[in-house]
Amino acid sequence: MFAKTALAIIGTIVPICFAALFAVNARSQQMSAPDPKVYVSPDSARMLDSTYRARKAELDGWIRTQRATAHPQEDFISVYAGYGGYLQILPRDLNQFFSERSLRPNPMSDRNVYGGVDREIIISGQAQLAQTWGIYVEYDFTAKFSNTIIDDTTVPGLFNAEEELDLYEHSLVAGGMVVIYSGPFYRLRAEGGFGAVYALTSETESTSGASRSASASGSQINFDLLNDFRISPSASFTLDLLYRTVTTGELKTSSGQTIDAPFGVRKTPLSLKPTASNIVYGAAAGLVIYF
Repeated sequence: MFAKTALAIIGTIVPICFAALFAVNARSQQMSAPDPKVYVSPDSARMLDSTYRARKAELDGWIRTQRATAHPQEDFISVYAGYGGYLQILPRDLNQFFSERSLRPNPMSDRNVYGGVDREIIISGQAQLAQTWGIYVEYDFTAKFSNTIIDDTTVPGLFNAEEELDLYEHSLVAGGMVVIYSGPFYRLRAEGGFGAVYALTSETESTSGASRSASASGSQINFDLLNDFRISPSASFTLDLLYRTVTTGELKTSSGQTIDAPFGVRKTPLSLKPTASNIVYGAAAGLVIYF
């Protein structure tokens, strides 16, 4: 009786164990089976490449159009370099001083005589902060050379002597900028600024070989009208109208002596202690690079 019961239990358990074993084995095989791979036909790859190229060509065309029609004048930072092609300068004190040094008959009559500027270099950084206005900072270098041959015999030793007086100015100005007109190919701006100036003079006399240098500091006011002609998306050529007013103290040597003191052959002081104050106006040309 007991043997029959045991055989019956074993006959029931063994099939169940085999069924469970086969189920676990099938499940493990199903979980370890690799995912099927996706193969792209050559025709599909070529189609995807063509779509990419078409979209890239469309995007490149849009970029070219935007650059061609954009106004580089709007919201940009730029650097300007210019040269004074035609500028006039009126240094009243130095005119009278040099005329008196050269023994001309009426030095006062030369005070209001304009002369040409020999060198004018302009370097400026500009930031257009809005569509119609911005700020700028500018460095100016100005040079004016004067020389003459004395044909007066009043002062012994100066007849046929060559007298020279050179003026150099370094200035740094900051101010505001107003955009009057802005188009795809042309922009008109007005700039006004205030800053500091450092002026130097150099004097020589040929007969005695004497030379002397002096300097003075002061202030400068600028007003410019700038005409920008766009020549590329990142550059413009400019034709500018300039006006500067320079005010300085008396010119003095390194020892603190004013330049009316006797110099070279001359043993008596001159009647004027000159400053380097002057007015400059005229036209300049330059190049603007946009960033």
